[in-house]
Amino acid sequence: MKTEFNHAANDSPRSGSSKKATPVGWAVFVIAMAACAIWLFMRA
Repeated sequence: MKTEFNHAANDSPRSGSSKKATPVGWAVFVIAMAACAIWLFMRA
C-alpha cells in the first residue's frame, strides 16, 4: 500500500495551489478592510 497518495481522487496537483491561495486572499482582503475601517475611525 502506497502512503504517498494522500489527496482526493478529484484533486489534481495543479489545483492545490489555488485551493490554498483562496483562503489567504480572503484573509488579506478582510484584514485590509478592517485596517481601513480602523484608520477611518481614528481620523473621525
